[in-house]
Amino acid sequence: MNFRIYHPAATLVPYVKHYYHLQNAQSGLINLPQNLFSLGDLYMVFLQEGEVTFQPSQHASFTLPAASVVGHFTCHHQIRVKGPVKMTVVQLNAYGCYKLAGLDMSAFNNYYRDLQKHNHAGWHQLTQDLAATADPISLDITLNNAFTTMIAENGHSLKQVDEVADYMVRHQGYINMDRLTRKFKTSRPTLERKFMEVIGITPQLYARMLRFRDAMRNMQKMNVEQWQSFITTNDYYNHAQFIQDFQFFKGETPVTENMPIIAQMRPMAVA
Repeated sequence: MNFRIYHPAATLVPYVKHYYHLQNAQSGLINLPQNLFSLGDLYMVFLQEGEVTFQPSQHASFTLPAASVVGHFTCHHQIRVKGPVKMTVVQLNAYGCYKLAGLDMSAFNNYYRDLQKHNHAGWHQLTQDLAATADPISLDITLNNAFTTMIAENGHSLKQVDEVADYMVRHQGYINMDRLTRKFKTSRPTLERKFMEVIGITPQLYARMLRFRDAMRNMQKMNVEQWQSFITTNDYYNHAQFIQDFQFFKGETPVTENMPIIAQMRPMAVA
């Protein structure tokens, strides 16, 4: 398997986080690299060859078209990739898709949109340019040029949601909603409406996702005894809350009959 990671142009940060290119000549089902699709971000997928199918635990499965954007993954999901496969993946932050494409994200999480059905001609051109790029080393140049042009031409207003979301990320989701609305001088219904339009989930769910993601990052570096202490002393999680969120985001339970926490937990993809 040939798997490359690229960094976007500085002018595209923070909307675009990474570019990935995966190429595998083998037929059949393929295991994707860990963290290619992770909790908390959006992803554009440009598929030049092969088949990619997502199966969210709370939704019907779907197979991606040639150019699409997927996310937010707010429930457990499985991914099946059938090769030979060649695809380019763009990792976006929470509001990156709205900035680049201007799509209303309110009915979007755990599903996808076909970018070639979007009325911006740039998506058709980018899909063709990526398919015509024989040398993967130059893929980042193609993507940088396309996204830089789109931002300059479209200029979709993020409605202050980027400022609120960045503030929540800095605090890892440990925020109070009432304090948040006072800080940004807005009402709770207005903030929720803007979040749904620009990010696709409520600020409460986004904060919950950030808290869980932060806990998982920390806990993947710990042993069992340290986990139990972390859950007890953490500002957000107690055992019951952690188990509830683990089931919600990962689709399984971390408890056994004999131990409060599973001794060996598979790593979870976190952005």
